[in-house]
Amino acid sequence: MLETSDGQPLVGALVQFQAGENVAVTNEKGFFSIESEKEEDVLIIRYLGYEERRIPFTGQSSTLGVIEMERANTTLDEIIVSASPNSFKGNFKGSNFRINPVTLKDINPLSTEEVLRTVPGVNIVGDMGLSNRPNISIRGSWGRRSEKVLLMEDGSPLAPAPYIAPGVYYNPVSDRITAIEVYKGADMLRFGPNNMYGAINYITALPPQKPELRVKMVGGQRNYQTGLLSYGGTWNNLGALVEGVYKKFDGFTENSSVEVLNLNAKIFAKLSENQSLYFKVSGQFEDNQASLSSQTPYTFDTDPTQNPLDADQFAMRRYGVDIIHRWLAKKNLSFTSKVYASDFERDWWRQVTAKVKASEVRDYLGEAIFNDRYRYLEGRSFGDEDYVIVGRLRNGRESTTDSRWTYTVSGLKETMEYDWDAFGAQQHLEVGLNLHQETYKDYILTADSSRWARHGRTTTDLWYRLWSSNGFIRNEFKLGKWGITPIIRMEYVDMYRQDLLAVAANPNINSSKEGREPNTYAQLLPGITVDYRTKNGEIFGSYYQGMIAPSKVFGFLVEQDGVITNPLAGQSINIDPELSWNREIGWRGNLWDNRIDGQFTYFNNTTRNFYLGGRNEVFQELGRINVQGLEAAFGAELFHKKDHTVSLMGTINLMRSKVLEGRLVDNDLFSQVIHSTATRNEYLAKVNANRSAIDVFVDDGFGGETLFTEETIDAADFPRITKSVLTFGPDGIRDAEAPYTPKLNASVGLNYDYQQLSVGFSGHFVSAQFTEFHNFNSESADGAIGKLPAFYSVDAFANYNFTLGNNVKMTAFLNGKNVTNEIYRASRLNRATSGLFGGGFRQIIMGVNLKI
Repeated sequence: MLETSDGQPLVGALVQFQAGENVAVTNEKGFFSIESEKEEDVLIIRYLGYEERRIPFTGQSSTLGVIEMERANTTLDEIIVSASPNSFKGNFKGSNFRINPVTLKDINPLSTEEVLRTVPGVNIVGDMGLSNRPNISIRGSWGRRSEKVLLMEDGSPLAPAPYIAPGVYYNPVSDRITAIEVYKGADMLRFGPNNMYGAINYITALPPQKPELRVKMVGGQRNYQTGLLSYGGTWNNLGALVEGVYKKFDGFTENSSVEVLNLNAKIFAKLSENQSLYFKVSGQFEDNQASLSSQTPYTFDTDPTQNPLDADQFAMRRYGVDIIHRWLAKKNLSFTSKVYASDFERDWWRQVTAKVKASEVRDYLGEAIFNDRYRYLEGRSFGDEDYVIVGRLRNGRESTTDSRWTYTVSGLKETMEYDWDAFGAQQHLEVGLNLHQETYKDYILTADSSRWARHGRTTTDLWYRLWSSNGFIRNEFKLGKWGITPIIRMEYVDMYRQDLLAVAANPNINSSKEGREPNTYAQLLPGITVDYRTKNGEIFGSYYQGMIAPSKVFGFLVEQDGVITNPLAGQSINIDPELSWNREIGWRGNLWDNRIDGQFTYFNNTTRNFYLGGRNEVFQELGRINVQGLEAAFGAELFHKKDHTVSLMGTINLMRSKVLEGRLVDNDLFSQVIHSTATRNEYLAKVNANRSAIDVFVDDGFGGETLFTEETIDAADFPRITKSVLTFGPDGIRDAEAPYTPKLNASVGLNYDYQQLSVGFSGHFVSAQFTEFHNFNSESADGAIGKLPAFYSVDAFANYNFTLGNNVKMTAFLNGKNVTNEIYRASRLNRATSGLFGGGFRQIIMGVNLKI
């Protein structure tokens, strides 16, 4: 059973005879088998979102051959889940990568990051392990909280506030994801706002064609538990699915537990021959022990599972709704209306920390606290550069702060699609218009009474509001084997920030609008894709301008001749978005009678107006960064005979980054980072080797700072340094790399299938990578800076499918994650406030998946 448009298998199509009760459902390869009770009958095939097929059948027929199903004109992309083994989506213009349902079923991922790391061009910045707050980098983007990547669920933005606060603090649980698509070409301009580097679309389950109860139960090490319960089906022209997922995990380190409940429901209804309606509602609730702080090199090397910060607590809730209506006004003209909304709240209590010499921890904390949470240090010897991150004490008490964020997002999107004839072929025009609004409240409390306090003194109360109107025009021109797809996107944004604490301190305010700092900007983003269809695939190239919207971090600054300053009273805010020209050329297709599929892409992106990279690393004079690389992916059927199949798949990404220009200030490097002898000597060598490129400021002895003017700086001057300003470009530092852009990222997997059994293993390798723009090779004593060494991981799986009775289909599975337990330095995610985050912890899970 194949789809007409792209020849890909359809999974779960319902097959039955007009006369008779026998029913069959197509498998993962689109095959089915059914017996007729009569000599002559009519075979009826139904699949949600497709036109019904009726095939006359005689008892003498044994093999029907290829049956194609044509997508209905009223069908929505949001409800279609292809089982295509191809690693790309054919109707997306430009490079993209697709993780199909079979792959997700085999892997049984703990998190979405586990599978996304296998996508060429994607790098994962390691964190707590379950990607509740994913840290995804695409083609060199800064990966913390996926701030410069557009994440979507079924086509709707999932970041709490995609423009103002794009950091992703909500991520759908992997158990309910059916497929994942990663977009990187010019067609990215259909989405926004953050379309410079790439976008990820999580696709959730389609209502099954046959009414079905699904139960999935998983257990594993470290009290890992997952339970999924869903019921859904299709009745005439109505498909519905209700689903709930509960997940619990004690975490890879002490005091890092996770508890998640996700509830969602969706309905798809074909209202008439020319109208359809889709409705989806979801809610997610989390209660986690999550910390921004992690480990120093000493504690990581001593015991990477230690985390003494037991009072950190992250709680969140999110509600979301999507309503989509499609109207086929004419055979060649359709209108799709989409309403989306979400409401999100995050409450994160975190202990205030200090970095203390390991030899002084007992004296600093006292016997009670030391014996409670630091006993692993008992009896150990310490060096002068060995440090430990502890809860900071004031008057003998540990303290805490609370970061409380609330968001609302809503929007209305209208899309028109029109097919028209020209040049001897059918051309396709698409026009989209989107009205979007966001609100965001940033509220911080400080509690000095106890680390367990959950109320305190208000220290920050900021209010943000944003309205946006945006849209695009796109047309697919077909000229024989050639295709030309120009696209243009327009963004208009009106937003403001208001410091409610500062306003409240002024007794002479005249209205609630007092103190609003507005910023308004418009941006035009053009792009074009050219493709040429060959016998076995297509060659494509795209060129477009992408943008990163000015968020709360830099959206309310002033730019003058490339220099960034904070606005003065009455001064107009005028910061522009980060922009880039993105170029790519590549090939994708199938070879050897479709036994090999693959894609290959060269990309070259140059970003300008670059302001923010890592935390507290800002470009006072806006930066320009180039990232280029090669991406490749392939899947090959090495052997197929009778029921035996051996498959090989792999991805590789070669990447090179270069900071072309800009002037950067690192506000943490000499205020919070505890340097080791190695980082101190490396910094001094960098300064003395390129004196004109690095301005060093030192304490002037009167509470201020002054520029250090000596030709050479030595170790005696190091303690006086207060600030370092780096100049990049032809007259400054010429060979600096962007953080978290490893030169090599590769994955390979080998699978063996025999009848109902599927087994396989995979390996993943990431080369060394810098973690800050200074490009330190050495590691500081607190772990805040330094190059991450290369690392690898190995996974394995085994799945077995069988049937219980006549109606119960069951899959039993066993998965080993990081089976070699090679624990590695995964990131310095929060730099001076966190230190090291580890990765590579072994995790074994097993479970069953039942469908009734």
